[in-house]
Amino acid sequence: MFQLILKDILLLKKIFLFAAAYIIVMMMFLKEDSAVVFFVSVIAVTYMLILSACAHDDKNKADILLNSFPLTRRTVVMARYCSIFVFSVTAIMYYLVIAHILQMTGLSAQAHSVSLENVAAALCAVIFINSVYFPVFFKFGYIHSRLVGFILFFGTFALAPAFFEQADHPLVQDVIHYFSHLSEGKEMAIVAAVMMLLLAVSFFFSLQFYRKREF
Repeated sequence: MFQLILKDILLLKKIFLFAAAYIIVMMMFLKEDSAVVFFVSVIAVTYMLILSACAHDDKNKADILLNSFPLTRRTVVMARYCSIFVFSVTAIMYYLVIAHILQMTGLSAQAHSVSLENVAAALCAVIFINSVYFPVFFKFGYIHSRLVGFILFFGTFALAPAFFEQADHPLVQDVIHYFSHLSEGKEMAIVAAVMMLLLAVSFFFSLQFYRKREF
């Protein structure tokens, strides 16, 4: 499984360079709070890396080759899900290193501090997007799932402001009231449990779909 993830990393060298350039542009020209820049950068870079890896496998008919090896289909699917975290950590490290360099050189006036809450919010968004996308990808393949990935990516940014505008809704207030009585550790544990459950359900469907595909 780790060899499959390493394969993606080696094949995406140009995308890694483009991702670094993207973060630099976002930091220098996006006139928003640094938390917003971090959130957008991590989601966008992770989206680019995962979609590019899927596109590369589709272009080179990698599934035919992989299924000729002594690999189970569970391993192939699991590697794709593990890449969510590998690429997310890569995006976060990219951001922190580039932010430090830009601040040292004076090219960015913003204070690009990143809190644990910022990291958790970005990871939740990345997990949600890919938990919805991967079952579609393993069911229909890359070509037919591109539109879903596109909608999820841009829909996240489009719907996020609308979600925060509903902060006064009674249901949202009940949730906020419930979490306000919990310690920070319990809040993180609940969010992590929900995200892991979402990933588990998504993985189950992806594996079922992939096992039924013929190559």
